[in-house]
Amino acid sequence: MIYDVIIIGAGAAGLFAAANIDPGLSCLVLEKGPRPGRKLLTAGGGQCNITHGGNMRDFLTHYGSHGKIIRPILYAFSNAAVVRFFQNQGIALDERDDGKIFPASRNAEDILNALLEATDERTVSFAYSASVTDLRPPEDEEPAYRVTAGGVLHRGKAVIVAPGGRSFPRTGSDGSIMPLLGRLQIPTIPQRPALAPITVKAYPYGRLSGISFRDVRASILVRDSGKSSVRRTGDLLLTHMGFSGPLMLELSRYVAPGELLSICYLPGEDAGGIRRAIQNAASGNQRQISTLLSERFPLPARFLETVCQRAGVNPAERASHVSGEAIGVIAVMLTGDIHSISGTAGFETSMVTAGGVSLDAVDLRTLASRQYPGLYFAGEVLDVDGDTGGYNLQFAFSSGYVASRLQ
Repeated sequence: MIYDVIIIGAGAAGLFAAANIDPGLSCLVLEKGPRPGRKLLTAGGGQCNITHGGNMRDFLTHYGSHGKIIRPILYAFSNAAVVRFFQNQGIALDERDDGKIFPASRNAEDILNALLEATDERTVSFAYSASVTDLRPPEDEEPAYRVTAGGVLHRGKAVIVAPGGRSFPRTGSDGSIMPLLGRLQIPTIPQRPALAPITVKAYPYGRLSGISFRDVRASILVRDSGKSSVRRTGDLLLTHMGFSGPLMLELSRYVAPGELLSICYLPGEDAGGIRRAIQNAASGNQRQISTLLSERFPLPARFLETVCQRAGVNPAERASHVSGEAIGVIAVMLTGDIHSISGTAGFETSMVTAGGVSLDAVDLRTLASRQYPGLYFAGEVLDVDGDTGGYNLQFAFSSGYVASRLQ
């Protein structure tokens, strides 16, 4: 049998493509795992933040340097269209105050079931435990794509490649499609973790895992110049191995080993002003320095104790006995603490993958390969990664829809 279209991957993008394929076309979905949507079920901690509210123009700022480039894809199937799609499938949705849109049930299983039910209305079949090991384009003697999966050869007039990236590889998203694309000489960008915790050399806060901060400012500094290449403000979380939380996850797409991470826990303040404030408060003060700092600054007490220790000060030392030099070190740590970046926590903990099929390799109006007619790409396999907040699932749905048009 020659299918009208073969979809590689039963994740968010692949399922959305299958759910929107022309009902008159025969479609086969190949999934390497034993069941569909395994990574989708982990989205939003299992609650499945499907998209974000607001104007689509605002979306373009949430995909790094690629936001404007992917505008045709996002506008072809907007956040409003995603909302209508799932509401038409009987899913009640809820938009939080921060703009994140979830199923009202907060259950990702409902989103997965809605997608599968939509495929029931079409001529779609599924093959599970079918890892793709070969992909060959049409030839004169074979006018169809040949896809070998699970030891079985399948033929299709068109192929939509939507296997995901490499994040959360235990869900089947492991990048194994990339060598096959390499054989076809399709231009790709090396894949790397994004929306991942940032790791630094000599990380000092391993014992403070779970402590969080609101509205912290962080910058990535170019080591040689000390100039900021990117700066963000947001919430930060200390883990046993590095810096996490929304702020660090969004910065992770920009980091490289050897660069510097500067963190200001007191935005709006500078080291000089903080130093003078501490010195004035410490003068003649017999209380412990850690107590003085806790009363003076809205920061966790255990964190401030560790800052004291890093500055070579006993947290129980009387404030009046702490040297001006040590107070200066504490002030710098609170307003511009600099760490040498070693990388990110890796694909196991990253929420999404940066890199993949180069956007230059596809027609952004159709997501068709520029080299191979009838070959399309959708979702995380493309070199697109968004911020947290529903932006990555929005791109998966938008790109899945665009690819499903087979134009």
